[in-house]
Amino acid sequence: MSYSTPPGGPGSAGPYGAPVQQQGWYQPSPPPPGSSGEGKGLKRVVIGLVVLAVVAVLGVGGLALYTAVGGGSLPGAQGGGDEEQQILSSDEIETLLNGRTTALKSGDEEEFLKPFVGAAKDKQRKIFKNLRKVPFAESKYMVLKQTGDGSDEWGSDVALALDVAFVHQIKGVDVRPVSEWYRWTVEKESESAEPRISEVGGSPGASAMGNAVYYPAPWDLYNDMYVKRQAHTITISAKKNSADADRFAPIVEASAKKDLDLWRSNISSVPNTPEGFLVVLEPDRKTYIKLYNGNSFDVGWDAGQSVPMPAFNAGYSGDNDELQYGGARIKMDTSTSRFTSSTWQRGAGDISRHEIAHALIQPQDPGAYGQNEKTSIRAWVVEGFAEYVSYRFDRALGDASVRADLAGEEFSGELPGQDFELANSTVGANYSLSYLAMRFIAEKGGEEALFEFVVDHYRHPTKLDQQLQQAVGMNEVEFETAWAQYVRSSI
Repeated sequence: MSYSTPPGGPGSAGPYGAPVQQQGWYQPSPPPPGSSGEGKGLKRVVIGLVVLAVVAVLGVGGLALYTAVGGGSLPGAQGGGDEEQQILSSDEIETLLNGRTTALKSGDEEEFLKPFVGAAKDKQRKIFKNLRKVPFAESKYMVLKQTGDGSDEWGSDVALALDVAFVHQIKGVDVRPVSEWYRWTVEKESESAEPRISEVGGSPGASAMGNAVYYPAPWDLYNDMYVKRQAHTITISAKKNSADADRFAPIVEASAKKDLDLWRSNISSVPNTPEGFLVVLEPDRKTYIKLYNGNSFDVGWDAGQSVPMPAFNAGYSGDNDELQYGGARIKMDTSTSRFTSSTWQRGAGDISRHEIAHALIQPQDPGAYGQNEKTSIRAWVVEGFAEYVSYRFDRALGDASVRADLAGEEFSGELPGQDFELANSTVGANYSLSYLAMRFIAEKGGEEALFEFVVDHYRHPTKLDQQLQQAVGMNEVEFETAWAQYVRSSI
């Protein structure tokens, strides 16, 4: 499951991650042999219509808010009347931002914490120590929006709210800088006093959608963050859960290597391909749900998500600019039986390969996911590809899942639509049907043709007919007919 903001707002994810309107809880198919049946929704919710609309207006991945308020510079802190005295200037705001950026890079904890007071200081001390464990290629603080003009008629006691972007790029993980949104409450007692940051939390975000600001990250949640670096993965957990993280991390790393090797063996010269992946392992369900997602609704079925991270673009206009992604953040709920059963190695490997496959191809997505099947990346391509990559290394599990998901289903002969819950089949069936579509392309045109098809479709979703012609020599109608015959022969 790969998560962004689905159509309908927070909590609207289908159990396999297809963007849907949440209409209730999905009862998964009986588990295949060797599978627990838990966490069948390890799949994906791609960026949806609501967040695309927000991007167009507010610049979720960039600085449209910032540019609109400040014209490309820091928002002004000038008073509106002749008798008002400017207490907190734009230069002071910029100093707050640049000072935290410089101190974080240099490791100067005392300087980093200097403007914070009270509980905010204690919290930022933990965050600073956590951030210093992450291999950032870039990290800086920038203003998104300012509420309050920094002036007061009586020349004292001013406070304003700053929506601050923590812009960062993790080495080997992000192909472009991404951001997490905070809200700082900045106060100043008098003109001669130093500004103080009295409160820090997640930004209310775009149209109050907390899961569009990618807060909180693990460095915000964990008192002491454990980080295990390997060749292709950075595995993160709370320090208290480090023993389990050490147990699962080799499987996560092996899954990443398998996915990357498969990718490289079938397609070459794909710009902005991630070299590694960040994975957060969390056994507490409430904390897992909160990660990168505020206080979103818990659908109760998923064991993992891949969270697409829009690139931070200071020049984003929302008009002609194409939305880009910097990478993804993967999180997994290790309390589910995929990680606790006697076959946990198999379950952990399956979910890791699937989520990493989503993260691997995420930067190719131009934000072209929605409900319009003529203009959007097809859901059956998105989910089918991740399923194919995972089951490529465990065909028996794939076959068992297909049998379980399609048992008792009345197959219509149609490819799954954009909304897996509203389609003719159950959600589980739609995922298996999507997997069979990818497998059919691979068997008909070859695995290289499949990978080329998927990458090109992500980049140019309106050219499906042409892409199918290239991959398997069939147009859309011919492909659907041949695929339906293949499905019937497989079940």
